[in-house]
Amino acid sequence: MNIRSYTWNGTSVDHHAWVDGASTRGWDCQVDTSRSYVLAMNVARVGPTEIVNIDAAWQSISPILHGPNVVWKSEYLIVQVVRSGMLSIEQHGQTTMVESGQVVVLDPLHTFDQVFREPTRVSVLRIPNSAFRERGLRHRFPVAHCPDPASADVAAVRELVLNLTSQAGRASDVLLARIGDQCLDLMDVLVSNRAATASDRASAATLLRAKQVIARHVGDPNLCVALIAAELNMSISSLTRTLKTKGLSPMRYARSLRLEHAARLLANTPRGAIQEVSYQCGFESAAHFSRVFKERYGMTPREYAVGHSSWPGVAITTMRF
Repeated sequence: MNIRSYTWNGTSVDHHAWVDGASTRGWDCQVDTSRSYVLAMNVARVGPTEIVNIDAAWQSISPILHGPNVVWKSEYLIVQVVRSGMLSIEQHGQTTMVESGQVVVLDPLHTFDQVFREPTRVSVLRIPNSAFRERGLRHRFPVAHCPDPASADVAAVRELVLNLTSQAGRASDVLLARIGDQCLDLMDVLVSNRAATASDRASAATLLRAKQVIARHVGDPNLCVALIAAELNMSISSLTRTLKTKGLSPMRYARSLRLEHAARLLANTPRGAIQEVSYQCGFESAAHFSRVFKERYGMTPREYAVGHSSWPGVAITTMRF
């Protein structure tokens, strides 16, 4: 007797719901229903990164690249760690085996088939392509990329990724966001481009350090280019020139971080505390905060808080999968 089980974010579903759910997330999923298997998927979001923990067996998935609602038009990279079992990736006539403990980086814009022929547990980070570009990292992978599993540095980053994925839904959103940022900052270990010039690497390092300074001072209304340059021991002109080559406006980036931080705070804020959120996020006035927040999210901070808050007595929105 074959036993088949499908669970999506803790809810039992049938075969058709499983396949449809995968499709809405951009995957064509084929399951061998002649086998026994237990399939499960749990999805969480940490800042710009999506975490997916999967129990898979006797199925294959491939990115859907054509159609009216193609998910991958937004450009993501997939970083996944095999926790147990084994999978194979078939791409351009080549087959890559990925075993327990190994990491693989996939670019869904380059088609592939990922095949599970035994019970396998995988932890996945779906990361916006822009997060790699902003750090001066390689962000195109025509074929599956497997970093050296014997490298101690790769092993260290792998463990950090596994720690992040294992804490999804358990640790606080604030802490998860910090761990997620650490993972993003260390992605160079997994995708390093050895052909990059020393100048490119130096510029990428300056970009990353500048972003870290901005993140530390996101709540400081006095944050400015001069402050960032001083912390990096650089002249304002040198910093500005370097960041310009990487396409970054420091104060525009600071505003983006402030708005993202404000959105997270608003989800756990009573409706009367909008002004306090604006000050915590470094805005000089609540009026200015409301204006730029509406430009970014299409609604006022108060409307956002009502629609997204988990505060008692406030309406809660339900995430669709």
